Amino acid sequence: MNLKIPVIFKGLTGSLAMLFFCFSIAPGQPIKSLDSLYTTLYEEGNFNGCVLIAENGKPIYKKAFGFADIAAQRPLNCNTKFELASVAKQFTAMAIMQLHQQRKLNYTDSLTKYFPRMGYKNITIADLLHHTSGLREFVVGTKEIFDTTQINGNQEIAAALIKYTPPLLFSPGDKFSYCNTNYVLLALIIEKVSGLKFSQYMDRFIFKPLGMTGTKVYSRQSAKHKLKNYALGYIYDPVKSQLTLSDNLAGYRYQYYFDGVAGPYGISSSVEDMLKWDQALYTDVLISRHEQQQAYLPLKLNDGTTARLMEQYYGFGWLISPPENKSFFGKRYMHAGGYPGYTNMIVRYPEKNKTIIILSNTFNAINIYEICETTEAIIFGQPFTFPGTGAW
Repeated sequence: MNLKIPVIFKGLTGSLAMLFFCFSIAPGQPIKSLDSLYTTLYEEGNFNGCVLIAENGKPIYKKAFGFADIAAQRPLNCNTKFELASVAKQFTAMAIMQLHQQRKLNYTDSLTKYFPRMGYKNITIADLLHHTSGLREFVVGTKEIFDTTQINGNQEIAAALIKYTPPLLFSPGDKFSYCNTNYVLLALIIEKVSGLKFSQYMDRFIFKPLGMTGTKVYSRQSAKHKLKNYALGYIYDPVKSQLTLSDNLAGYRYQYYFDGVAGPYGISSSVEDMLKWDQALYTDVLISRHEQQQAYLPLKLNDGTTARLMEQYYGFGWLISPPENKSFFGKRYMHAGGYPGYTNMIVRYPEKNKTIIILSNTFNAINIYEICETTEAIIFGQPFTFPGTGAW
């Protein structure tokens, strides 16, 4: 069946658009359409990575495209590890929720309870989780604050906040402003409360209990032991018209001098392990399901309005589709991740037990949201178009 009709589609960003789709969907054959999508993207140079689509905890489509190391021609596979970038935030949030369930901290705790010398008295743990603290990105004013000739980590960022106390962008709770500094401080709070290094806590209480044997808190530039089967990160260089290692581009050098940061990013995983994580969220293995629901609640700002990012609510390390956006997919929880050399996405549909996991070791070659919108449409039997390739 080939039709050309106007379709109103409310995509992952929640925005409305009038698009003309020419679509051909073979009933009962979403796998064929998924393979056509990702194969076409790969052949056109718009995708290099791994994709896993699951239903009821079982992969219905799983495939690797391209290379983990282009120079060595080392191919990717579905156990290859990628820097998760901001997808890591949901793991940091989970650790905070575990400690909350154990009554070792409260979401209303002030930041100064854990950092007495830090001059931000009204910021709470909840503000850090929700990005309503008003803190600035730690990369702002980098050269004036940090030694960029060395690798800096969470401790250096905390020390800079204490020493310089950059003014807040707004009073805590007044606005939403996505900021990686929040999750740096959450990782440090985890260390202070648990008495363990962030990496040790994650291994002991999250990764190992779930059998995520290929997932690690990992800083590639400074790690003593290199991860095996690790995907190097690439960026498209328009000058050379080719993908080049992100390490080679001066504009992305912050990935070196902030390589020691973990919490907002700094976790590496595979699509196989991410499915284990996804399925654990349907259980009480890590925390009770009641406790976990805190992660998916919309936040009210001080003025009573609901905080949003790209028309989505922001929970604890998850973007949540508002109730008015519910359609064929029901509830939807998601988070993207972007870091020099990597672009990732996990999308969960808890009422349907379906999952999209995409890990790519290219940074500026794809629009991850467009790819996810198309993937979502395919797995739910909706009209779709191939991203950037015209009508299908």
